Amino acid sequence: MKKLFAALLAAVMALSLAACGGSESTASGESQAAASGDSAGGELLFGVPNDADSLDPQTQNDSYSEEVVKMLYSTLFVFDENSTPTPSLVDTYEVSDDQLTWTFHLKQGVKFHNGKELTAADVAATYNRAIPDDSGYIATSMIEPFESAEVIDDYTVAIKTFEPYGPMLSLLCNYNTAIMDADYIEQYGRDLGSSVESVNGTGPYKLVDWARDEELVIEQNPDYFGDKAQIGTIHYLVIPEASSRVIALENGEVDVIHTVPAEDLERLEATEGLEIMKSTGVGQRLFRFGCNDPIMSNTKVRQALVYAVDRDAIRNALFPGISNESVGPLAPVIFGSYDYGPIKQDQEKAKQLLAEAGYPDGFDTKIVTTAHYAKGVELAEMLAAQFAEIGVNAEIEVMEMSVLLPLWSGVTAEEFDQPLFIMGAGTSMVDADGGYRGLYTTTPDGRNDRNYGFYSNAKVDELVNAGMTETDPEKRKEYYKEAGQILYLDDPAGIWLYDMYNVIGYADKVQGLRIDATGCILFDKATIA
Repeated sequence: MKKLFAALLAAVMALSLAACGGSESTASGESQAAASGDSAGGELLFGVPNDADSLDPQTQNDSYSEEVVKMLYSTLFVFDENSTPTPSLVDTYEVSDDQLTWTFHLKQGVKFHNGKELTAADVAATYNRAIPDDSGYIATSMIEPFESAEVIDDYTVAIKTFEPYGPMLSLLCNYNTAIMDADYIEQYGRDLGSSVESVNGTGPYKLVDWARDEELVIEQNPDYFGDKAQIGTIHYLVIPEASSRVIALENGEVDVIHTVPAEDLERLEATEGLEIMKSTGVGQRLFRFGCNDPIMSNTKVRQALVYAVDRDAIRNALFPGISNESVGPLAPVIFGSYDYGPIKQDQEKAKQLLAEAGYPDGFDTKIVTTAHYAKGVELAEMLAAQFAEIGVNAEIEVMEMSVLLPLWSGVTAEEFDQPLFIMGAGTSMVDADGGYRGLYTTTPDGRNDRNYGFYSNAKVDELVNAGMTETDPEKRKEYYKEAGQILYLDDPAGIWLYDMYNVIGYADKVQGLRIDATGCILFDKATIA
C-alpha cells in the first residue's frame, strides 16, 4: 500500500491542472445516484488533507479521526436523517421514574472484528474507563453526568446519572462514546487506537493497514450486524495540499476528495464525470479568546474585537459559495441553537469599547493559527489587518497542528499563551449540551481539558447545567438561548466568523455517499458502479 501511495503522490505532483467542460450536478447531504444494482467489492481511493490522529474513540478529537472511527466502531444509538436518535447496538431501553437510571437491552449476536461477541461487559468497561474525573480522556467531560455503568446480565447494562440528563440519547450517538472491546481496554490502555492491532470495533469496516501520514486502509466487515458495506476496500490517502487533491480527482488518481476549495468549485461542478456534494452541518469557524491573557480577560476588549471584524469581507474573499453567515455560537442544525442575527462590522463601536476598557490607543497582542484549517493563515492575516484599523497590533504565529493539540488540552493558565487562536466549533451530539458544556463552562481542575481558552462566566455555568439536567425540550431551549446570548454578544468567548459548508468532490461512478451533520464522509452505504 505504501508503494501505491508513493506512485499516486508522484503522479499528482507531476501532472498540471487542466480544466474540462461538461455537465453540472450538485447534491445536498447524499449523492443523487441510486445505490442499487451494484455488486459488492472494489477499491476506493479517498484523498484526505490529514491523517487520523487517534482511533481511540475516547481520545479522538478531530474530524479526520472521527471519520474513520465511524467506519470502525458502533454506538448505542445513531442519528437518523432527521438528526433524531435511533437505536443501533440497543434493542430496547427504559428509564426509571426518577430519570436517574437508563437500562439498555443490547442486540444479541453483534461481533467485534476479531469475532468476539459484544456483551454488556464491553459497554460497562467502555464508560467506566472514562468516568473518573482524572482519567484524562476527551470523553470524560462529555459523560460527566454518568455516575456508573453496571452489568445487569450478558445483554443488559444500566447507566446511572447523578441528576436527570435531558440529552442522554443524543450523547450516546456521539462517537466519543462508541463501544470498545473490554479486553482491548485492559490490554492496550492508553495505546488503544494507536495501531492496527489495537483497534477492534463492531463497525461496517475494519482497519487492516496504517502507514502514519501516508495511508490508512479499511476493509469491509463481513460480520457486521447491520446492512453490509458494499465497497470492499477504502484507502484514505493523505494529500495535504488542496490543489494536489483537486488534480488527483480531475485525473482519476483518486475517487473522492475532502474539502473542495472555493476557487475550484465552479470548475469541478462543470467537469464531466465529476460530482460535487455540499451540505450544511454543525461546523463553524471561529477564533477563540485566551481569557487567561490579562488583556483578553476584559469583556469590553473582547467585545471590541468582535465588532472590529468584517465577516462578509472574509467570507467573500476566502470562502465564496462554501460558507454561510454565522448568527450564533451554534450552527442552526444543533438543538438549542438560536438566531441572534449576524454581527456586522462597527469600527466606531469597537474603538469606543476599547476606550472604555482602558485601551484608547489600542494594544499589542498575538493571533495563533495553523494551516491545518482551510486558509487558517489567510484568516489570521485578514483579522490582523482589520484589528489594525482600531489600533490593535496583532502579531501572527503559525504553528503545526501536532504542536497545537497538546497545548489545547491539559495545560494550566500559566502555561497557555494564545490570546486569540483559531478553532473549529461543532458538536457530534448535535445538541447544545455538547456545544457548550465543557467548552465554555469553568474548568474545574485549572487546566484547559476542553475549555481551551479558559473562559469562565458563572451565569453560563448555571444555564448550561440547567439545560443539562432539564428533561423538557422547550425549557432546555430557553436555557441555551440565554447562554448563547452571553457567549456570542454580552461576554464573548470568541469571534464566530462563518458557518461551514461540507464540500466534497467525487467521481460519478461512486454512488450512495453520505455526509453527516458533523461533516464526516460515510461509506457504509456507498457503491462503485
